[in-house]
Amino acid sequence: MRYDAVFLDIDGTLLWVDLDVEGYVSALSPYTTDGPLTVEKATGPVWKGLKTHIRENINYATEEELARFRRENAENTARTLGLDAPTDLLVEVAGRCTVFNPYCESEAVLEELRSIGVPLYALSNWDIGLEGVLEELGWRRFFDDLVVSAIVGAEKPEGTIFEEALRVAGVEGHRAVHVGNDPVSDVRGAARAGIDAVLVDRRGGVEAPEATAVLPDLRGLPRFVRG
Repeated sequence: MRYDAVFLDIDGTLLWVDLDVEGYVSALSPYTTDGPLTVEKATGPVWKGLKTHIRENINYATEEELARFRRENAENTARTLGLDAPTDLLVEVAGRCTVFNPYCESEAVLEELRSIGVPLYALSNWDIGLEGVLEELGWRRFFDDLVVSAIVGAEKPEGTIFEEALRVAGVEGHRAVHVGNDPVSDVRGAARAGIDAVLVDRRGGVEAPEATAVLPDLRGLPRFVRG
């Protein structure tokens, strides 16, 4: 085996995140105070709310803190759209309308990696709820452990989170590989930590000179890991 541990990014590598804006509008239209709530009107503010969550969730390391942040973020989006709805409903709808879409090959590749006996670790810039997301997808069983930015207190490409991944896996950098879709957060961050990096470039054309390998999707990963 070429490696003793595989670190896997989540968003953009194993799945992509989308928003069901139509569902948001359908659920919250009865609460509008500023004219009809349309998909066109809601799209910008709803996506802004998601981007705010992605950008700021590292600041909330406990369930209580994250719940408060989600309430405030949902209220801000509703305020922008002129919605007067109960906060609990706003939070529930925002969560329900955030959709995690696995890439078609992801689960089969995870199964194959487990079958060859290589330990897998999720290494992701994500909030503290990542474990729950993986449970809902039926993927938690594939991972030996999770290394999550909001828990570590550092985000890729910072060296701290890669060092924590090596500590959790109990391996040295040259015996691990990190797999991700971002040439900076994933590839450069891993390379600077002395870890081989595989770039998953689904659209093609991404330049990542520090990558050990570039794959168009995850299908070639098990063979690469085997060496």
